[in-house]
Amino acid sequence: MTVFAEYAPWYDLLYQDKDYAAETAFVEARLHDHGAGPGRLLDLGCGTGLHALAFARQGWNVAGIDLSKEMIASAKARAGQAGLSIPFRQGDVREAGPERDFDAVVSLFHVASYQTSHDALTSMFRTAYAALKPGGLFFFDYWYGGAVLAQGVETRVKVIEQNPLRLTRIAQSDHDEQAATVTVNYTLFCEDMERATIRRIDEAHHLRYWFPFEINAVLIASGFQPATHAAWLTQDTPHTKSWAAYAIARKSITP
Repeated sequence: MTVFAEYAPWYDLLYQDKDYAAETAFVEARLHDHGAGPGRLLDLGCGTGLHALAFARQGWNVAGIDLSKEMIASAKARAGQAGLSIPFRQGDVREAGPERDFDAVVSLFHVASYQTSHDALTSMFRTAYAALKPGGLFFFDYWYGGAVLAQGVETRVKVIEQNPLRLTRIAQSDHDEQAATVTVNYTLFCEDMERATIRRIDEAHHLRYWFPFEINAVLIASGFQPATHAAWLTQDTPHTKSWAAYAIARKSITP
């Protein structure tokens, strides 16, 4: 089963507290710092399209790719409702498609950490490389290994109530330090209080945490010049208090 296949219909409700506009503004500012203004932007692992729509509203000419057909369907519907023409397509971020000559590629909400091997990460980076024009920028976030090792994993429970629905998500994580991976076992109870029905969904998400030196080696091997690593939504060096970090790299002008 594809990750997010059953989870997708509830995804936006579970992350309704996520500030996509603020995150997009931050990413755009960092791209601007490195010389990229509104131009052509590809969102790798675009999910339900909320980051892509926010970029489009800021003047970017956006396209999006995601492995989940359910997520892509949501993204297309949302763009249509907003009156925005955004080409979303289902596809694997590890397989280069027809996208070419983009000024920037972004990959947000830890898509890079869903690549649990160096080979998978390399394939994802090569997709970004193929899509970018020479000198184009690649911005992506990932789980920072130093924070994962310092904090460890724990069971987390999240409850969302939006009448008539009540969602209860339990996330139990298994840490394989040898493989540098965390398996997040999600159990989602979807309760319709009007109909007095409840549905249970179980999905396992396998993610890998990375260190900047590992990422830089893969970037260089994939034709990029690494520029920056920082803690998410800051310009500080990645640190043990935040699992989320990001990197910026530039496609080499010469092959």
